[in-house]
Amino acid sequence: MTTAPPRRDDIHSYEPRLGHGLPHDPFNAIVGPRPIGWISTQNAAGATNLAPYSFFNAFNYVPPIVGFASIGFKDTVRNVQETGEFVWNLATRDLA
Repeated sequence: MTTAPPRRDDIHSYEPRLGHGLPHDPFNAIVGPRPIGWISTQNAAGATNLAPYSFFNAFNYVPPIVGFASIGFKDTVRNVQETGEFVWNLATRDLA
């Protein structure tokens, strides 16, 4: 049994620099499901902040390294820059 080569209209691609023309950015659906992590921080004066982030991951065992990505320069990022610290907290079903 032979398979016909794909027709040009069967090929779909996504190049972020060209845009996507869809109502929602497909990049957010590439990795899923994405659990929500609560990132807690303190600023230099000790004021606390808690914010939900879905782009985070563990990058290393020893030393343990966890990172997150933020769209825009938010209080969370500002606090991490000021103190060099943040805590990642798993959002459980009860919290959802």
